[in-house]
Amino acid sequence: MSSLEKLKTLDHKTGEIFKKLKSIPKNKLTISNNDWSILEILYHVWLAETSSEKYIRTKIQYPETIIKTPLLSYLRAFLTKYFLFFGFTVKAPKVTAEFPEKINLEKLQKNWKKSRTSFSNLIKELDQKNLDKLAIFRHPLMGRINLAQTLYFFQLHQNHHLKQIEKKLTILS
Repeated sequence: MSSLEKLKTLDHKTGEIFKKLKSIPKNKLTISNNDWSILEILYHVWLAETSSEKYIRTKIQYPETIIKTPLLSYLRAFLTKYFLFFGFTVKAPKVTAEFPEKINLEKLQKNWKKSRTSFSNLIKELDQKNLDKLAIFRHPLMGRINLAQTLYFFQLHQNHHLKQIEKKLTILS
């Protein structure tokens, strides 16, 4: 599966969760019991993706600093999957854990669509510059990773937080 197809699959899954949440009363989406609300979880996932894109866009301005993807990163990516699967958590980087006072579901969805379009354009740019296989992103757990691994992280991260959202929705029902 190409990187664009992986992004499209992520986008479809994101669209499905927004579709589901539109039928939930807004006050239920903001409930937080000493943890993040459903809207904060979604906002966090979106922030993680957009901040990753910003990092990559900055990194590719200096292609001479980009290294080959270390073999250890593949192992760390594999281990990250199981780390999340078994319910371990990692404190989110500060940049992805600061939320506005009010989060509007519709506005967040529009912003996410814009950022996914922008990331799609980034994928095309990386491919044209032959940078997609190089370590364009530095992940806190996985280390220096390439485009495919970045999209893999997006998938793992989204799935991890969708489980949290589903759990919250079950409790709210």
